[in-house]
Amino acid sequence: MVINEPRFMCRSLNSNQTYWEQEIFPDWTSLRCYRHYPEGIVGTGVEPHYHDNDEIWLFTKGHGEVRLDGVKYDVTPGTLVYTPMGCIHQFQMFTPYENNAIVTRLEREHRSSHLTVEEFGPPGPTVPGFVVSGEYNKGAIPKPGSRCPIAEWRMLKHEELNTLNVTKLRQHEHWMVLEGMLSLVVEGQRMFLYAGDIALLQAGIDRQISTQNCSTRVVVVRENTGISD
Repeated sequence: MVINEPRFMCRSLNSNQTYWEQEIFPDWTSLRCYRHYPEGIVGTGVEPHYHDNDEIWLFTKGHGEVRLDGVKYDVTPGTLVYTPMGCIHQFQMFTPYENNAIVTRLEREHRSSHLTVEEFGPPGPTVPGFVVSGEYNKGAIPKPGSRCPIAEWRMLKHEELNTLNVTKLRQHEHWMVLEGMLSLVVEGQRMFLYAGDIALLQAGIDRQISTQNCSTRVVVVRENTGISD
């Protein structure tokens, strides 16, 4: 399933398998990838590397550690990790885990891969990365800075989803289902999203969210842009 309207896009799991392809998502969003990885294995992770774009992780299950430019941080459920272009980053997990990933537009040399210092030389820095621990990732990111493309990224469960009223969005808002089913009404169209499905919504659009499935878990991204009154 792909629904591609001027102000919103929905993609089912089987049409949302890309990571580095840059032309899949609409131009109005800074996201170029929005993926769910549900079955991380104990002891796995990624080697130290950097990118020609920003990458953001949200660990919705599991415990481990992440390093940003050599500084170690603990990973707990709900931990958000922002790695801007040029930040050398890696992680390793000590339990089974569930991760989610965002990447932004490629810049500089537009290399769509993991770039290591040994092969490509040291990166040019941009801004420092940061980590928001799961304990504190309950709302807007404190001081995301001018480069970070998102103002919020966190998980919500069914009881929180059903408290959201019909609203006109003040920021670009993007949903991804981890488990269960989400009902979404946007511009008069009702859609049902299941595990791995995503919906990208532009600021200014009206949306309604609900679920009848008690197992439903979703993540929501709100971009670091908005509309004025």
